[in-house]
Amino acid sequence: MNSFIKNNYLDLIIAFCVSVLLTVVLSFENKIAIDGDARDYYSYLTAIFIDHNFTHQTGNNWYLIETPTGTINLHTIGVSILQAPFFFCALVFAKLLGYAPNGYSLPFQIGIYFAGIFYCTIGLLFIKKLLLQLHIKPLYIATMIILCCFGTHLLNYAIDEPGMPHVYAFALTSMFFYLVINLFQKRQAKYFYLSAVIFGLIILVRPVNAILLVFIPFFFQNRFDMFSSLRVLLRSKHLYFSFLLFVSICSIQSMAWFAQNGKLFQDSYAGNGFYFSHPQIFKMLFGFNNGLFIYVPLCLLFLLGSISILINNKFKGLVFIVSLAFIIYVFASYWAYNYFDGFGIRTLVDFLPIFIIAGAFMFQYFSPKLKYAASLMAVLFLFINLFHIYQYRSGIIKGNGMNFEKYAYIFLKTNKAFGDSLGGANELPLYSKTGSVLLFDNKTTSKETLIFDSVYNFAKQEYGAGYDYKVKKRVNNLYVIAEFERKEVSKNSSYNALLNIIGSDSANNNKLYLAYRLNEIPAKDCCDWKKCTLSIGVTGKFEPNDKLSFFIWNKDKSDFLIKNLNLKIFDYSYNI
Repeated sequence: MNSFIKNNYLDLIIAFCVSVLLTVVLSFENKIAIDGDARDYYSYLTAIFIDHNFTHQTGNNWYLIETPTGTINLHTIGVSILQAPFFFCALVFAKLLGYAPNGYSLPFQIGIYFAGIFYCTIGLLFIKKLLLQLHIKPLYIATMIILCCFGTHLLNYAIDEPGMPHVYAFALTSMFFYLVINLFQKRQAKYFYLSAVIFGLIILVRPVNAILLVFIPFFFQNRFDMFSSLRVLLRSKHLYFSFLLFVSICSIQSMAWFAQNGKLFQDSYAGNGFYFSHPQIFKMLFGFNNGLFIYVPLCLLFLLGSISILINNKFKGLVFIVSLAFIIYVFASYWAYNYFDGFGIRTLVDFLPIFIIAGAFMFQYFSPKLKYAASLMAVLFLFINLFHIYQYRSGIIKGNGMNFEKYAYIFLKTNKAFGDSLGGANELPLYSKTGSVLLFDNKTTSKETLIFDSVYNFAKQEYGAGYDYKVKKRVNNLYVIAEFERKEVSKNSSYNALLNIIGSDSANNNKLYLAYRLNEIPAKDCCDWKKCTLSIGVTGKFEPNDKLSFFIWNKDKSDFLIKNLNLKIFDYSYNI
């Protein structure tokens, strides 16, 4: 038994991690894994096998895009492919156990939870294999497996949001790095083809993750080793056959687009883009609006390992620093550098193997005293990560729009009474290649107005129906800014007051409903004037004569004052 444990304790560590993940998932009272954007990635399966109508998918406006020749899915098909085995198992169990075989009943939700845990396990297994290839000692590999699983935001995307693409991308990146290092070292045919398959799946899951290729030189010892190896690989017929295999896997997406709108190539992210001349690196890493190092500080600690890499091998160290800096620069240049709702910078879950490599070098090559200090910091940061994830799952931390004031208010708060206690709206301006167009600007006087009814009219400053803005042309992206000053008559008298946005068509059929608390945080004192700004991205398909209604709903009918109210609406529409 002792011999078995000694030879297999890394696998036992992974098994322990998996058992904890399973226990946590099974303890969830409400098991809903397919929600929000997760429905988008998953919807290929329901469209083909449930609705039998792949060419006309139905769903939420934010992930279905109308083109002149058909409706396409905003996101790519890769996640659905990786989820397919779990979907089919769930379909069988749904029919056997009497659940609705609609793709969303309990067996399907549990199936996606198991998919998240499965691919997290695959990723950890290949992290182990990769670090062994890099000659990291087993003790430090075991440490990194535990820290990776419980000390980073991988945990959240493995068990809380397993329908999102990030745990799948993490597994694929780990596999790809392991296969590539073996390809360079062993040059066996199987590694050509396996690398091609995995890289093809990486593209199908998240095309932007092709950027991980910049990290590949790290797996060479020096420039001479890199160029000599590449010369040998270029002479191999397997390289070209594997490239054809890669192209054939990527073509699955083209076939999906062709079935949906008759085009083999489609820019489904036409309404999104990058501001390469204005990267928000500091905000992405250290900002309170999902900043990576604020919510997942262990990643910052891991980066100290880049010093060890640089000292041990200057070539590897420079490649590590430059490639990771380039990856961060690209993702920080994305217009929504906080990556919307989520925990931490979720897109960097896909690249956690790079941080794990650095952390492994840190533990292996630091001096004993530094190693001891790093271990203490790692344990502290692991618990901070767990604490943040608990707050995020409990609704205490918001997935979008956090700032220092909100973070300070919920700092160290664990009581679920603080769930959904934060309000306001702090959404980023939408992407535009040519700039936005101001559609409406309503400047009011500084007259104070007492709010005590359930509805307040923006335009007339009187009680009654909300202000209606009639859409004059077809738009699909609007950005709304509401600015005002608010004074409470008694402490928290405006706490439950909501800014409502309702969209409807010319026949008064509802198309949109959004609601935001006026107050970012509950009041600590009373009763001074406070400047408030709510910025909101409104995505939908609005036709001429559609209507947007804006009004304040004073649910509690408590007295508070508003003055200097100004409403602005900007058009950020895009064509596809």
